[in-house]
Amino acid sequence: MFDLTGLNPSILIVDDEKEELHAYKFLLESMGLKDITILDDSRNVLETLEQLDAPVVFLDLNMPKKSGKEVLKEIKAQMPHVPVIICTANSDLETAVQCLKLGAHDYLVKPISMSTFGSALRNASEIGSLRSELLSLKRIGTETGLKNPENFKSMVTQNSTMEGIFHYIESIAKSGQPVLVLGETGAGKELVAKAIHDSSGLKGEFVAVDVSGLDDSLFSDTLFGHAKGAYTGADSNRPGLVERAAGGTIFLDEIGDLNETSQVKLLRLMQERIYYPLGSDKPKQCQARIVAATNKDLNAMTITGGSFRRDLYYRLSTHLIKLPSLRERKEDIPLLTEYLAEEAAIGMGKPVPVFSPQAMRMLTAHDFPGNIRELKTYIYDAVARCSGDIMEDRFIAERLGELTREQTVQIISGEPLEQIFGHFPTLEEITQYAVTSAMKSANNNQSQAAKLLGISKQALNKRIQKRGR
Repeated sequence: MFDLTGLNPSILIVDDEKEELHAYKFLLESMGLKDITILDDSRNVLETLEQLDAPVVFLDLNMPKKSGKEVLKEIKAQMPHVPVIICTANSDLETAVQCLKLGAHDYLVKPISMSTFGSALRNASEIGSLRSELLSLKRIGTETGLKNPENFKSMVTQNSTMEGIFHYIESIAKSGQPVLVLGETGAGKELVAKAIHDSSGLKGEFVAVDVSGLDDSLFSDTLFGHAKGAYTGADSNRPGLVERAAGGTIFLDEIGDLNETSQVKLLRLMQERIYYPLGSDKPKQCQARIVAATNKDLNAMTITGGSFRRDLYYRLSTHLIKLPSLRERKEDIPLLTEYLAEEAAIGMGKPVPVFSPQAMRMLTAHDFPGNIRELKTYIYDAVARCSGDIMEDRFIAERLGELTREQTVQIISGEPLEQIFGHFPTLEEITQYAVTSAMKSANNNQSQAAKLLGISKQALNKRIQKRGR
């Protein structure tokens, strides 16, 4: 069975015989494909291809106005990434070799079976998608803007790694192939999955499911649904989430926690594009794009103990995105803080508070093991407690646990230096106090402390060594 809807190919069939054209179109429609263009005039091929997205061409050889070989040469000269499959009654080996040398992806001899047709189309579509992706990736270095920036509006960033990920998402979005998103808890993996869906142009739903707490029976029932009478209490047929996501995207979060039996079922779903609802012996076609995510190192899990199937890992990671943690993109913390504060204030019907430089320094110095989710928790709590237009620093300091209550009061009230040191300090004393405070705020991370002080790591190291003498 060849279900090719997940690949979303645009198909152009070129043949001077109209009966052949309609027969091919009917064959492809029976496989679940919809984006099919037929053309009986070979002179209009290039013009037609310019209007199609990620096309695959089925091309007859013997045509009166322009031969298939001539058309093949033109396509490969102007659109080398487009796969061309020759369909002809000519079984001559020499002709087949010539076409392959000219750049044909495959050579099929009529009459063509459904199995051969489907296999050739799947291979050509996958190769074409990978070629298009490669061309897009090559352009990333020279392009400055995104084609559809609105698809990424929920991900606030000025980090170059994140911007590169956005470009990568746009390049792979329409391939229809599985995507694996790796990242720490709270780093925004579901937002990435949603951006992939929005950029794909798929008309179906985006359906998210956390598979970490599902045993095998619940996994099957949740994803595949069940037939009436499948088990006690199954009083009617119930479609699963795979069916609900038909024509769209199903997002499987925490895929690294999936048990071995469920991994086998997911692998079969991805390989054969079919599944069986519980209690049913009638297969259904999977028409959803699969995006998965985990905070675990799946590649290592395929080796150490073999707790994750290697073949499933390779299937899931056709496209791979590694999401940086928040501590790797600290320049985004002020932007995210303002965005989250505004979001929280609007939701609570309060004015948007202004954060002081000291509050921002405290936030930037924090490691955020819980990433953006942790930051959101702190900001929402602070906004809820804030009663005016100015955010009190203590609301941040208390949650971060970086300052004692006494130190917090000193920061807020702006007490003079004499009350901190017990006397008016020398410049050297102030410098050493700043170094000590920065190291404490940065949890003894010299790189972060140096950034807080506005000096190089080497200069900070010298200060620390001098202090230790």
